[in-house]
Amino acid sequence: MSTVGEALFGLAAVAIRRRPRAVSLTAASVLSTLERTGPRRLTDLAVSEEVTQPSMTSLVTQLAGQGLVERRRDPADARVVLVAVTEAGSRRLRELRAEGAATLTDLIGKLDEQDAAALRDAAPAILRLIELAGEDQDSRTPLPKR
Repeated sequence: MSTVGEALFGLAAVAIRRRPRAVSLTAASVLSTLERTGPRRLTDLAVSEEVTQPSMTSLVTQLAGQGLVERRRDPADARVVLVAVTEAGSRRLRELRAEGAATLTDLIGKLDEQDAAALRDAAPAILRLIELAGEDQDSRTPLPKR
């Protein structure tokens, strides 16, 4: 199984290297986290993304300037500011995912039919791995305080 893990890790690295650079990996991760978990405190985002709070503040300011996130008051406690992904942020995430998928689809198109069929057969297991990774991430990421 280590061969499969190494292969998937190597493929992820290829996809990352070939992706457009309009949004940093950390910014894309923040947008994805906000889309998955909903509005979050800046401090929670910093912890979940494993960056310092000043770095997260700077990143959120940049993303807000691009209209990809917004700061809003917590309805449960008006003293608390939450960061939320905007519709433009969700749209940008969809574009990033489509661009990444296109990169991998182009590579798959270079395979012979037997290898391409093996990947099609493996797709359900790969999708399940993504689900499991999301479940694991959710268990490590602090939930927003309400």
